[in-house]
Amino acid sequence: MDTNVPKPLMQCGSRDRYAQFTRWLGHYIQSRRLAFHMRLYRISCFFLCHLGYLKFGFGLLRRIRPVFIFKKVLVVTRASEVREVLQRFDDFTLGDFIEPGMPWGTFLMTVDWRQQHAQERQLLQSVVDPTDIDKIRAIVDNRCRQQLSAANGRIDVVSQLIEPVVVDIANEYFGVPRLGGCAQKMAHAMRDLAGIIMVNPPVGSEPWSRSRESMANVTELLLKEISQKQKPSNPVAPPPNSPAGDLLTRLVQRLRDPGRPNWFDEDWIRRYLTGLLATGGATIVRAGAGAIDQILAHPDDLEKARSVALELDQAVSSGAQNVDALRCTLRHYVYEALRFRPMLPLLIRDTPRETVIAYGTKDARIVRPGTRVLAPPLAAMFDPEVFLDPERFDVSRPFERYLHFGFGPRHCFGQYIAETALLEIFRSLLVFPNLSRAAGTKGDLAFDGPVAAGLVVTF
Repeated sequence: MDTNVPKPLMQCGSRDRYAQFTRWLGHYIQSRRLAFHMRLYRISCFFLCHLGYLKFGFGLLRRIRPVFIFKKVLVVTRASEVREVLQRFDDFTLGDFIEPGMPWGTFLMTVDWRQQHAQERQLLQSVVDPTDIDKIRAIVDNRCRQQLSAANGRIDVVSQLIEPVVVDIANEYFGVPRLGGCAQKMAHAMRDLAGIIMVNPPVGSEPWSRSRESMANVTELLLKEISQKQKPSNPVAPPPNSPAGDLLTRLVQRLRDPGRPNWFDEDWIRRYLTGLLATGGATIVRAGAGAIDQILAHPDDLEKARSVALELDQAVSSGAQNVDALRCTLRHYVYEALRFRPMLPLLIRDTPRETVIAYGTKDARIVRPGTRVLAPPLAAMFDPEVFLDPERFDVSRPFERYLHFGFGPRHCFGQYIAETALLEIFRSLLVFPNLSRAAGTKGDLAFDGPVAAGLVVTF
């Protein structure tokens, strides 16, 4: 059949349609792949947030095979083996697993060289002053009073209490101001950074894009602050160990030390402050929300904890000598509540070389190089050999048995920050009578990915 369309144009049109089809097919395959990975991401977040399933599975494994190896995965469910994995720094490493969730660069958690890790931890510790705890306590107390007095008997303890506390700690203690002067924007950025550490979202997904934007904003903010503090026109900052300075100021001051390590520079400060924002913020928010959720789930213990909080509040006001003892008692309630919903229910390590786990016991196993190790504090803190009658809420358990802040050489550097903040949040909230969950789903602990996002209470 004849046509008025020249053959070259017909061939060009065919090629265009083919190119359009291949582009469409490529986009379709990519979108399906992203949807599949997003399902896996949501499943991972679900199990990390709804711990009953993990708790049941770990309990079953503990009875049948407490040291369980399947191909390249090792799961330990007894407290003794969980502690062993966390203690053995060189045999069970962390950097390869967690580094993809820290795209801003290496941080203390990702350093697997023992000597370097110890040096960097020591440098961080050197800028911490013993009076910092009092400073943090004052920051938290002030923010809690403001938020609770404005709450009118109803408050979201995540977005309206704990996150504002964390933003204030970042601003006044870390030395990192609010993004654009907005506390909510800073809280969301810290939530995004925390989320990618716990579960790294698929590349190209909305959580992934959001976290990258937050990381870029925080990086720009930190670089600006570091540059500002280094300017000669900047007022002379206090000495590095002075409690009057924030952590960022103290670290920048250390850059002027002639004997400073060659790895300690502006980029190191940026990476470590970003890491503290992400891990510190995540620890306080997830732990605070989880502890409040669980103390509400145990009404009898809630009343006992409230009595301690009231007594502590009065002791602080009057300057009584038993303040430290009362804080220790309240800390028992926080720790025990967290045992039922630990902020880090699952810790993961990698095996760089062949080794043996549970050596000298009937459950000893050879662990091959490349094996991924699951060492869940959730399982360890429900091991009946260490936590007698583990389903019972018991505030008499010794502190050293808990694994809320890890164990061994990698124990949480910011424990002093998180503990202080959690105690003050608990004290400030529990003194109110008739504390209870809000009606409906608002009273349930909600999550944004793996990060706590909401829990409404009334008082």
